[in-house]
Amino acid sequence: MGKLLVGIAVTVVLVLGLMVAGLSTSLIGGGQPSPQAQRDIPTTYLPLYQAAADTCPGLPWSVLAAIGKVESDHGRSTLPGVRSGANFAGAAGPMQIGIGGKAGNTFGSYGVDADGGGPSVYSPADAVFTAARYLCTNGASQGRDVARAVFAYNHSGRYVSQVLAIASGYAATQGLPPGAPAEDVAASAVQFAYSQLGAPYLWGATGEEGYYDCSGLMLRAYGAGGLKLPRTSREQWFSGPRVPNVGDLQPGDLVFYAYNLADPSTIHHVGIYIGAGNMIDAPHRGAVVRITPFLRGDFIGAVRPTAGMAPTATTAPGAATTTTTPGATTTTVAPTTTTAAPGP
Repeated sequence: MGKLLVGIAVTVVLVLGLMVAGLSTSLIGGGQPSPQAQRDIPTTYLPLYQAAADTCPGLPWSVLAAIGKVESDHGRSTLPGVRSGANFAGAAGPMQIGIGGKAGNTFGSYGVDADGGGPSVYSPADAVFTAARYLCTNGASQGRDVARAVFAYNHSGRYVSQVLAIASGYAATQGLPPGAPAEDVAASAVQFAYSQLGAPYLWGATGEEGYYDCSGLMLRAYGAGGLKLPRTSREQWFSGPRVPNVGDLQPGDLVFYAYNLADPSTIHHVGIYIGAGNMIDAPHRGAVVRITPFLRGDFIGAVRPTAGMAPTATTAPGAATTTTTPGATTTTVAPTTTTAAPGP
């Protein structure tokens, strides 16, 4: 355990060093902060949330930031335990991590020395990276069950709903104009899907109040890339040419599941392929948007919605270039289309 903690500390210090040097880190599933996040999160905390989430692939930084918001308003709270001592349950610091008592000594087990000054629950860097490590250990790794990880942080279903609602407002989507390069559209769709990890399932939902069903998530993901998809999974099966071999799958391809593999009219589920044999999907009632292996017994095939689109952007001489700008948050973007009845 001692060697593990030393290794984590070295990695974290390196990441913080890159931040100080002005270099960006690869934020898996992170995306850009929404205008709401930029207004609400102090500039000293935002890069901490992003870099700490980067140590746990699949943990959206927005979820980590939402916990910081609920626990201490990003360190601005003057309640007992935030800057010294502990609260009534024995939790302390800006992320309200247990240091004894009812809350247990979580910091003693998971504490990370992120700033190189010795582990301190009151250090924003140490607290945020420790919270990320705890969430990663309890289900957030690879986005397997972000909601369960949040529940482990504070054993309350209401707390989970509150955190995920705030997170959905913090995570911006990258909106692309129609006609963007195919690889940009697919990347934007995958990024959107990553940003919704942990969002709860609701049949017929396309992002309203942070809820999705399977095809609603695909609709919104590709809508962020400027590409309109049909509403239901069965209709989305016809949104592009088939990918005949699973070995040819690319991130952004849609993967489909049916009750009868010889009959596409029995398709009941769809996900978005993200590479390494995994997809992101909104599975069923009581579950959340997650990362899971795509290959299973009811897999009927895959399609590539971006097939036929220009592979690279072209700009006419003298024409202005188009840049990607943050889009709306998941709580404000309207569905791309509602022409068909809601479906799975």
